Amino acid sequence: MTRLVHLTDLHFGAERAELVAPLRAAVLRCDPDFVIVSGDLSQRARIGQFRRAMQFIDSLQRPYMVVPGNHDIPLYNLPLRWISPFFSWKMSIPQGRGCFARVGPIRLFGVNSADPGQWRGGVLRDSDVARVEAALRGTEQGGGAEAEALNLLVCHHPLEEPPGFERGETRGAESGIARLAAAGLHGVVSGHLHHWQLGLGIAAGSPRPLLQIQTGTALCGRKGEKDHGFTLLDQQPGGLIATPFVINEATLRFEPGPQRQFRREGGLWHLL
Repeated sequence: MTRLVHLTDLHFGAERAELVAPLRAAVLRCDPDFVIVSGDLSQRARIGQFRRAMQFIDSLQRPYMVVPGNHDIPLYNLPLRWISPFFSWKMSIPQGRGCFARVGPIRLFGVNSADPGQWRGGVLRDSDVARVEAALRGTEQGGGAEAEALNLLVCHHPLEEPPGFERGETRGAESGIARLAAAGLHGVVSGHLHHWQLGLGIAAGSPRPLLQIQTGTALCGRKGEKDHGFTLLDQQPGGLIATPFVINEATLRFEPGPQRQFRREGGLWHLL
């Protein structure tokens, strides 16, 4: 079994400080092989905020992948946003941590969906689609059509929005995800919505070709936030178990919620 933890939307600079230590403790109790962090490490893309986020991630003492979110590019510093939107990110985040990782039978392909031309929305760039497509078909890093590999895309913005969130925020998502699925992509891990959706659209008797895991915010302390936690992903032969860990506000402990177990058969994901 290969075990991943998915964290997203940490928002250091606007984090709930009282949840940082409990979050670290809960992740360590899960003892993952690898940690995915799918964007919005910071609140305002400031180097100090990125450094605090990286101190937290490094404290987990696990290998990890990080990709940027829309909050990881400057909002108020317009010259920097247009001239070098990822300057602070590149100064703060170890290079090579966001493109590709192999964890047992799982291959993770990271893409940057943050778009300086939008305040909130994102983009699935054709260049990223082409890179991952080539890798899935076997011509670039991590490439090869391996029958036993589980191929997951990691990005901040969801490539399909759940009911109640239909805002069309990710440009290029519909065409890009179709290309990647045809090339051998099996799933997408994302954040941005501060809302859980484990296996979007997959229900009993309604399988789908892509398993989409969308996780709530890890630490964001903005008014009205309530879906604090992370997702534990346990890969097993032929399938995957997704367990949300949700904050108990009375005890300030992250506790496991109802699991969702998925099996991949005949090119489709089924809910068990």
